[in-house]
Amino acid sequence: MRSVTTNKHKQSLLPVLVHIEEHLDEPLPLEQLAAVAGFSPHHFHRVFQHVTGEAPKEYLRRLRLERAVYRLKVSPDNVLQIALDAGFKTHETFTRAFLRQFDIHPSQFRNVLKEYRACADETMTEHAYEAFTPETPLTLRFNMQKEALRVEHIPAQHLIFIRYKGYENLLSDSQSFLDLWTPLFEFAEQHGLEHSHDKLIGITHDDPYVSSEANIRFDACLPVSGPIAASYPIGYRQLQPGLCVARRHTGGMEEIAKTFAHIGVEWLPDSQHCLRAAPPFEIHAYRQVNGRLERVHTDAYVPLEPIKTKAKRKP
Repeated sequence: MRSVTTNKHKQSLLPVLVHIEEHLDEPLPLEQLAAVAGFSPHHFHRVFQHVTGEAPKEYLRRLRLERAVYRLKVSPDNVLQIALDAGFKTHETFTRAFLRQFDIHPSQFRNVLKEYRACADETMTEHAYEAFTPETPLTLRFNMQKEALRVEHIPAQHLIFIRYKGYENLLSDSQSFLDLWTPLFEFAEQHGLEHSHDKLIGITHDDPYVSSEANIRFDACLPVSGPIAASYPIGYRQLQPGLCVARRHTGGMEEIAKTFAHIGVEWLPDSQHCLRAAPPFEIHAYRQVNGRLERVHTDAYVPLEPIKTKAKRKP
């Protein structure tokens, strides 16, 4: 009975987690999140902490701080603007929270990144800048050839998805990367949903150099023709339309973070675009070879918007 109840709670919370991710730069009071789940605020708080291991306020603060790290890496915005967009009322409260979480001041982190970029321009070999140690999550490594990037508009897509947490679920020796989509194929076939095996989508919510391994979220997604009512562990979400910068990734999936690092650390700070409030994602192209699916390539996407259209938050 406890297992059944836990699954019901997870099913109720999955739309809440998606709602948080899509509105992370907005106020998210407890009452609003509880309403999405269909719970009273008190019951929601208890269930959320039981399922996620974190209180709602702690969960929101962690995600906002981790997104702030990402923006410090790739955005030209000043620290105060990033702090305000992360939901902190002052530069000082943001700095204290950042220092407590990552053991470095945000301005110091950005200065080290500038030196790192200069170093990365000089060498294409594996390099861990001395200010980033194995003991801190704020680690960057660079070991890749600079491939061409393109900016394109992505249409809206309806998706069914299953969420995985932790790299051990993504890179296990006992299964192939394609196996992550097996429950989605089965669900689509059982419910007669139109779908294709040759285009799979993965939403990469977290930077593995920032988030702890246990907290890394990956959504394996399968495009379908329209919105559906899914049942846990399958969920429904939309890939929002918009402008993206993309780069083709042909290496192993264990190196996909380097492709996103190249887009963000090397390209975005010098472009005329800023980050859109949406997570990066991957589109995997597959083909049939001797009756088996094989990955052809992966396109990595980072959602953008032109800098001139970005609304400025009032102090």
